[in-house]
Amino acid sequence: MSIKLTLANNQVLTIDQDTPLKAWKGTHDKNEETGKREFYAESILDGTLLADTELTAADLMVALQGFLSHADWFAVGPDFKQLIQTSSVVALEA
Repeated sequence: MSIKLTLANNQVLTIDQDTPLKAWKGTHDKNEETGKREFYAESILDGTLLADTELTAADLMVALQGFLSHADWFAVGPDFKQLIQTSSVVALEA
């Protein structure tokens, strides 16, 4: 089973249970010494959506929904050259 993700710019990505993904969540801390905020992206996924779960391929849509709701940015392998903001995903289609 594969899921088509449509982005706001009409680009379509196809994700299946073996598609390598990387994802990050934006966060920040306040530097105690300087008092300034430090911004960074925390890695929350480096692998496939179903690798560390008991979910099956039929659950891929649900896994993808949860993934997109928790990540701020993601990239699709194998090259991971394009970072995509999750808010640009406008549709999922089985």
